[in-house]
Amino acid sequence: MRLIIIGLSIVFFTLSGIITFKALELPVHKASYQDKPKYVTSESNSVIKKMTADQDANRAVVANLQATITQLEDKLKTKENVLESIKTTDAENRPRTLAIFDGETFSSGKIRINDAALSTIEHFVGEISASQGSRVIIEGHTDNIPTGKLHIDNMGLSLQRARAIANVLVSHGVSSDRISVIGYGEAQPIGSNDTEEGRAKNRRVEVKLIPKEGKN
Repeated sequence: MRLIIIGLSIVFFTLSGIITFKALELPVHKASYQDKPKYVTSESNSVIKKMTADQDANRAVVANLQATITQLEDKLKTKENVLESIKTTDAENRPRTLAIFDGETFSSGKIRINDAALSTIEHFVGEISASQGSRVIIEGHTDNIPTGKLHIDNMGLSLQRARAIANVLVSHGVSSDRISVIGYGEAQPIGSNDTEEGRAKNRRVEVKLIPKEGKN
C-alpha cells in the first residue's frame, strides 16, 4: 500500500513538471501599434492560424494534464484514508496490556497480592466488563531464584501468581470463562537476574485484553 502511494506521488510531481514546461512553451505575443503592418498577406494569415492552433493544442494538453493531476490527487487522498482506516482498525484489534504487577506486588517466592495491586485491579475491571466478547490473558513470570520449596518450582510459582490475579478479577464480576492463565516461570525475563532491580522487574504478572475476533 505504501509503494502505491509513493508511486502516485512520483507521477504527481512528474505531471506538475510537465505542466510547468508546457506553460513556458506557450508563445507570448505583445501588440505594438507602431509595428502593426498596414496589410496582412495570405502567408501571414497562415502563420497566425498555425500559431493559434498551436496555442489551442498547448492549452488542451495543459487542461488534460491538470485533470489527470486532480484525479491522481483524489486517488492519493483515498489511499491515505484507507491506510488511516487500516491503522485505526489494527489498533482497535491489537491486544492491550491493562496492567503489569511487578516485584513490588510479589515478594520473592511469595504469591500474596498487596493492597496496591488490588486497587489497580479495581480501576481496570470496568474496562474489561465493558469490552463485550473480549478475552483476558494473565501471564505470570518469575526471576531465576529457586523457590526453595519442594512442592513448587518457578514455573508453578508464576502460574499461581497469575491465578491469584485471576481470582481477584472473578471476585469483581469478570467471568472465569473469559480468563486464560499462563505461567512462564523464568523463561521470559525483561531485566537482568544479576541485580535485585532486574529480578524485581522479572517477578511480574501481565494482564492483557484480547479484543473479540472479527471486531470492526
